[in-house]
Amino acid sequence: GKTALVVGNGGMAKAVVFILNWLLADTIYIAGRNPEKTRRIVDKIGGKPMPLASLASGPIAADFVINATSVSDPEESPEMAALVEQLQVPGCSLLVDINYGRRNNFWEAWALKQDIPFMNGLSTLAHQARRSFLLWTGIQIPTEEFRQVLDHSGWLSTAL
Repeated sequence: GKTALVVGNGGMAKAVVFILNWLLADTIYIAGRNPEKTRRIVDKIGGKPMPLASLASGPIAADFVINATSVSDPEESPEMAALVEQLQVPGCSLLVDINYGRRNNFWEAWALKQDIPFMNGLSTLAHQARRSFLLWTGIQIPTEEFRQVLDHSGWLSTAL
């Protein structure tokens, strides 16, 4: 029964829109650079298309914002960072960035400035790791154990 804004129109965006539909989201806006790709997601999975540039044109009514692009650092895309700076989502109660390990994350900075809880993609990675481990070994390990390893290992800060 909630409204979500999904930024991106690639493979991760498709997965996010699918899950949001499965969770019975009321409305799912999909903002992407390529209108044709966005339209294909809408036609196959659902949602309402929105040009990426329109994110800067005024308030968007959404309970959740999910970044499903590969961009989270201003060095990766100064244009996207500038666009997010102008983003207005007054009813937002959570911002999820599928990416992780960015030292200068403009999504996180925006959420902090708006006093909105922020979640990065480490939880998604931990769930994927748990599922892969189960499929390969038949052993179930709590997701939290994978998350603890990711949070406390040094590989993440040095790998990115």
